Amino acid sequence: MYRQLLLICIAMTLNVDLHCHTTASDGSMGPLEVYERARDQGVDILAITDHDSVAAHQFLKNKTLEGPRLITGMELSTTWSAMEIHIVGLNFSLSHPDLEKIIHHQRSARKQRSLLIANRLVKKLKLDISADVLMDEVIELALNRQKQTADGFVLSRKNIQTGRPHFAHWLLEKGYINELQAAFDKHLSHQKIGNLKAFWPPMGQAVAWIRALKGSAVLAHPGKYKMTRTKLRALVRDFKLAGGHALEVSSCQQPPGQRETLARLCQNFELGASRASDFHTPANPWVELGRAPELPDGTLPVWESWWSPNDRHQL
Repeated sequence: MYRQLLLICIAMTLNVDLHCHTTASDGSMGPLEVYERARDQGVDILAITDHDSVAAHQFLKNKTLEGPRLITGMELSTTWSAMEIHIVGLNFSLSHPDLEKIIHHQRSARKQRSLLIANRLVKKLKLDISADVLMDEVIELALNRQKQTADGFVLSRKNIQTGRPHFAHWLLEKGYINELQAAFDKHLSHQKIGNLKAFWPPMGQAVAWIRALKGSAVLAHPGKYKMTRTKLRALVRDFKLAGGHALEVSSCQQPPGQRETLARLCQNFELGASRASDFHTPANPWVELGRAPELPDGTLPVWESWWSPNDRHQL
């Protein structure tokens, strides 16, 4: 018991950020730029968790990195109780034979979802272009965002990923909205056009995938799903029953009391706890790498079990 408490105390002194994004999904900075920004922000352990992609990790694996310990990660889109729920997978091998199958499944689902969003926007806005042309323009926008970064990370058109944020930027560039949030409020909200949950696998399937990769499955930003406490508890219960490992307990911009509520859920369901900024861009300074609050007392950090005692002293 003493040893476990000592290891938790050591883990608590580390600046850990286990959720952030690059231009491999919907971030505005390239993988190396995000890594170097994390270093400059004093992060000790970093997980890059792009949506349904490990392209940033494939790009960085042959780079000489001087800074945070980099943990493999990805954020999988799933469904639960007719809602879109995100599951972060952490600390798995990039060489696992099942990884590419999972990525291919999610990439195909995302492409189908994006094309349906394009079709709906064409009809809703009464555009004089086809959905295919709109998709080509959105893909080009995503590619240009990658080309504008300084680290040389650019995917092929075949592998480029598009999601609601890319459509939001397209709407802004074309003058249909005046600021990005309006794109979600008017056109891309879950209640209107942008959720399209039918394309994603059930939450339990995503957890099983991550467990098959020998990784840790983390329920992403559970406080952002706008659920009642009863429904949130049901979500955490089902996540635990599916084999989930941890909740994101500490994140940026949490309302008062949310960390404590999530910490209690960790204790009630014997789950680990994660710390995450969900960083996307320096344009939102209130969501910064390494800036999430410390984990509450009594929670067990999800990263505590990843290394042997001999490894920990090097962190």
